[in-house]
Amino acid sequence: NRLTDSLLHLGDNETSSLHYLNVSYNNLTSFPLFGTRLQKLETLDLTSNQINQDVSVGLADLSSIQDLILSNNFFYGSIPNTIRSLVRLERLHLDHNHLIGTIP
Repeated sequence: NRLTDSLLHLGDNETSSLHYLNVSYNNLTSFPLFGTRLQKLETLDLTSNQINQDVSVGLADLSSIQDLILSNNFFYGSIPNTIRSLVRLERLHLDHNHLIGTIP
């Protein structure tokens, strides 16, 4: 695909029962801020996009996430303590970004 910009235009009907979302290897520039619409999402793969924003944006809304794959982007900042609230998280891929600090 050649998706660009962001996925902010997805509505409640398209995302409320979504369990798996792989939009890797596109040209997305921002993290999809879905709020509570993705309560069932278990896997989010944003590998190799052009996302350039603080890594903490939107993480707390992914309450069911098990696999969070954010590799090869331009995320920056430190990994927030809110990552601890993702109690179902099993795999976290953050390599090849511009992050600082340690994982809480």
